[in-house]
Amino acid sequence: MKKILSLIFILLLLPIVSYANENMVKGNKQYQKNNFDKAIEYYEKAKEENSNDAMINYNLANAYYRKGEYDKAMENYKVVLNNTQDVNLRSATLYNMGNTSYRNQDNESALNYYKECLKLDSSDMAAKHNIEFLQQEQQQNKDNNKDNKNDKNKDNKDNKDNNDKDKQNQNNENKDNQQDKKDNQDNKDNQDNKDNQDNKDNQNKDKNNQNDKDKNNNDDNNQDKQQDKKDNEQQNKDDKQDKDKQNPNQHLLDYFDKQDKQNNNNSKNAGTIQKVGRSGKTW
Repeated sequence: MKKILSLIFILLLLPIVSYANENMVKGNKQYQKNNFDKAIEYYEKAKEENSNDAMINYNLANAYYRKGEYDKAMENYKVVLNNTQDVNLRSATLYNMGNTSYRNQDNESALNYYKECLKLDSSDMAAKHNIEFLQQEQQQNKDNNKDNKNDKNKDNKDNKDNNDKDKQNQNNENKDNQQDKKDNQDNKDNQDNKDNQDNKDNQNKDKNNQNDKDKNNNDDNNQDKQQDKKDNEQQNKDDKQDKDKQNPNQHLLDYFDKQDKQNNNNSKNAGTIQKVGRSGKTW
């Protein structure tokens, strides 16, 4: 089973040594009491007297670190490295700079500072432990990134498949909608055609019915006329028969009347000729 490590945040301090600076001594006393604000106040006064002093900057950097002001701590640790060649002081400073970088979430710089510390002091077990911890963390991050990448690729593939499926479903739905629209239009056209045909058939039927009705009326009229004619003929015949019955000798009377008219005409003509003769040439 892989051993679970945690970073060791041991703040390395130099042994307390005799120091002539009064503010430095007061600052150390406040630091030991965890009065870091007061300690910083004395260390800053001491630094005003000797700004490049490695010990003053080291203790001041440690006080800022304990207060959580990591940027100011890092600034003073760098002053220490630039102003001392003491191996123990440089090693302790590099270790503390590793802790400060890690606190600032700069793991790459922290790992490098721990390695530089270990070069100066190969027996520093805390530095070795922190290096192993950060390397494991790096590997874990790589594995996580790989897993995340695979998950992302899988998610992208799933999203692509889902998008393709949604697109296909949308296309199918659009196609179905278009087919439904076409079917509805065809049904409407068919219904319109049927209605038009029904209307036409009804009109033809009404027309035929009207023609039949007119024909029937004409036939009835013709029949009525024929019947009227027949009735008239029958009436004339009946009237004639009635007339003959009333005057059986009427035709004889008609004959004599006609004969009398003819004799009268002949008499008139004879009178005319005689008159012309009298008025003619004398003998």
